[in-house]
Amino acid sequence: MAASDRSLSVLKLFTIEHPEWTAEDVAAALDVGIATAYRYLSALDEAGLIATTRPGRYGLGPAITQLDRQLQLTDPLLIAARPVMNDLSAYAPPGSVVLLCRAVGESVLCIHRVHAPGSSPAVSYERGRPMPLFYGATSKMLLAYLPPRRVKALFEKHTKAIAKAGLGKTLPAFRSVLGEWRKAGSVVTRGEVDTGLVGIAAAILSADRTGVGSISYVVTGQTDEKTIARLAALVSTGAREIEMELRDETAAVSS
Repeated sequence: MAASDRSLSVLKLFTIEHPEWTAEDVAAALDVGIATAYRYLSALDEAGLIATTRPGRYGLGPAITQLDRQLQLTDPLLIAARPVMNDLSAYAPPGSVVLLCRAVGESVLCIHRVHAPGSSPAVSYERGRPMPLFYGATSKMLLAYLPPRRVKALFEKHTKAIAKAGLGKTLPAFRSVLGEWRKAGSVVTRGEVDTGLVGIAAAILSADRTGVGSISYVVTGQTDEKTIARLAALVSTGAREIEMELRDETAAVSS
């Protein structure tokens, strides 16, 4: 593995549960020599991606904040989705939340949230918090549009977890479930991530029908079925509007 790749592996070690690392810790985690670990840390420190928190210990650095600001200002998906999400929130029951999420590795990350007027319940999909790929409408719509090879690799690696989630005990069965979600155009789940809450999601697709994100409502479990059906139609329409905006932007850049 190239040195730059290993440096990125070091960056992935920093988590909420383990926010600080020493060179010795990094060496042990990556099975490299202490000199190599110091070299990786030095490269990341120079780039501002990590910084010394106390003697001999490192945490995430200020450049992360700079990159996040840049993402907020320039990400085409965020730019296209924000006004649509604001519109969707106006049609939601009081206290509802509208989420925009993307798949990252084997997790799902919320990258933007909009709250409808009223007191919102606690929703686990916090911005930047990794969430499971096999539970919740938001995640399932992303899962439905993963490339076939990715679906196969996930099933082979997580066969038991997929079966436990009720998504199929065989690869053909798993693919059949994903096909049903794609055909439906939206997914509704109840209490799979947060007890007492309902997720209503649709996928945002690229021109080649690859999933680039998902948009969803999170509403209380007291929401009636008629309203849930209406919100499912709205979130699907919102996803199509975002897709059109992304394609218009791509066409403008290409011209």
